[in-house]
Amino acid sequence: MLSGYNMEKRKCDIVVAVAGNPNVGKSTLFNVLTGKIAHVANWPGVTVERKEGEKTYKGRRICFVDLPGTYGISATSLEEVIAREYIISEEPDVVLVLIDGTAPERTLYLPVQILELTPSVVIAITKSDLIHRTGIHIHVDKLEEKLGVPVVEVSAIQGSGLRELMDAIIAVAEGRRRRKEILKINYRGLEPFISEIEKAVRKYEVLPEYPPRWLAIRLLEGDPRLEEIIKKRGREDFLRKIKNIIDAVKHSIGKEPVELITTARFNFVDSIAREVVVRISVEEKEGVFEKMIKHEIASLFISSLLLISVFSIIFTLNSGFPLNLIFRWLGWDFVAEILETYSIIGLMNRAFNFIAELSVSFLTELNIPYWLISLVSDGVISGVGSILSFLPLIILTFLLLSLLEDSGIAARLAYSYNSLLNKFGLSGRAIYPLVISFGCNVPGVLSSRAALEEEERIQIIISTPFVPCQARLIVILAFVTAYFSSNIIQALVMFAIYLIALGIAMLTSLIIRKFFFGKSEPPIFLLEIPPIHKPSLKVVWWLTWDYSKHFLKKAGVIILSLSMITWFLLNYGPAGIASSPKESFAAIIGNLLTPLLSLYGIPEEKAWMIGFALFQGLIAKEGLIESIAMLQGGN
Repeated sequence: MLSGYNMEKRKCDIVVAVAGNPNVGKSTLFNVLTGKIAHVANWPGVTVERKEGEKTYKGRRICFVDLPGTYGISATSLEEVIAREYIISEEPDVVLVLIDGTAPERTLYLPVQILELTPSVVIAITKSDLIHRTGIHIHVDKLEEKLGVPVVEVSAIQGSGLRELMDAIIAVAEGRRRRKEILKINYRGLEPFISEIEKAVRKYEVLPEYPPRWLAIRLLEGDPRLEEIIKKRGREDFLRKIKNIIDAVKHSIGKEPVELITTARFNFVDSIAREVVVRISVEEKEGVFEKMIKHEIASLFISSLLLISVFSIIFTLNSGFPLNLIFRWLGWDFVAEILETYSIIGLMNRAFNFIAELSVSFLTELNIPYWLISLVSDGVISGVGSILSFLPLIILTFLLLSLLEDSGIAARLAYSYNSLLNKFGLSGRAIYPLVISFGCNVPGVLSSRAALEEEERIQIIISTPFVPCQARLIVILAFVTAYFSSNIIQALVMFAIYLIALGIAMLTSLIIRKFFFGKSEPPIFLLEIPPIHKPSLKVVWWLTWDYSKHFLKKAGVIILSLSMITWFLLNYGPAGIASSPKESFAAIIGNLLTPLLSLYGIPEEKAWMIGFALFQGLIAKEGLIESIAMLQGGN
């Protein structure tokens, strides 16, 4: 599954896989350790993001791979499959596993599971700056003694413990502080059965790439993925033997092996936690916001008000809408004009128009051929301008959303909307992709990875493009202001369009879940609710820039390419350079829709322009208005 994505060890002195629960501070620590993300892609064949980075420390080139956030490695979710298969197939030199210092008992389960799979582990206790504030003390030395691996307290925000962590990683990679063997939990009554399967694994040479004891335990637990791999290798005889052993366990002990193993593992984790974690009760006063956000009805109202406020700020700064309509309705046209004139889009347009004019003047003086001047001004500068005009919007959108995320409010928004979204076959996790899509559909679709189920992930991917993004807002505003003169009617029509679009998105999701997947129950909703706290500006910026880079890389390439292609199609035709747009390839493409557009009373001489603009709108929505403006010679 992961072949072809192996970090070449000849390029890295040490390869480190970074694992941890969601919200444990993994991404923050990863960014601090690497300084920058060297490579971002998807894991092969799936939509789950893969991040890689590197750091040179004490003369060693150390490469980090950020594994998906998981609560275990039992392969019950796509993220768990990816994390487990990477550790097994790619054999990183070190697995860095994170424990949340503010919730050590709960997050200790993952490192224990990984230690049963590999001895090359370093444990980092995150959020050390918050531990003592919450009345928690962790005996690090005792935890090291119990697990037999280095344990380091770190704070990614304050930068404490990072040198000690890097030293521990090198020590384990070089074998100086590595466990001699995997962790062996005493499963008591199951041990004879585990030994029997382990012997059979060695005898039949089944899945030699997996540790025999770990494989024996997982087969006793009934791991469907491992069973599928064994079947594909034609070892049904071995699986029949395993089934007989599982039946023997049920007959002998009277319980399912998976229940016994899980209980024993949790008891092991609990026994360690009792010895190494000391808690002192600290009185925490619950604020008014905390109380209201937990209320079933009030939480939905507060969450909606918060999101409307956030996007009103974003939309107004970007395009002037909706405050410009409100001010016009109040009769304050001069204020509305200021908002529109000095909006981000307005300022960016004027800036790039000035740059284009300056470029034309400069290149003309150099006697550069006209076609090249046109390519630079109408193709390159126009395309770059389109990309950069959206970048402030994307950054602003993610800046505000990152503030909500890092403060702990975003998780409460998901909780608030869960009941409502359940009616449309989605969980509360879908609110984040839907909200992001109001800014741009591209990162909205990419955020579908937040879903726990593959079915919900597909629902989000298909339904979020119906949410009106800022590019579509420009198109909607152009048509609404052209057709309606009353500010009140304009506002009502805009509201109705957004409401209808959201309704279509929700209906699409429901249809996909019920009729394509045949599921009537909503997706599983499991979400950790972190305490509300003051967000770190450093973390907020990391999140903002990380998300924004996705837009630049994915959408930016499309917009720039489209601008260049548009220039070519408008300036060239079958006979070469077109003397008029009517003789260009653009006219030929646009004329394909002329018969259809004529049904709406659009004159033939104008129909090809609209037809070509519609084709562009299919690729990039903002291209619709841009094409019409370019063809009409307007702005």
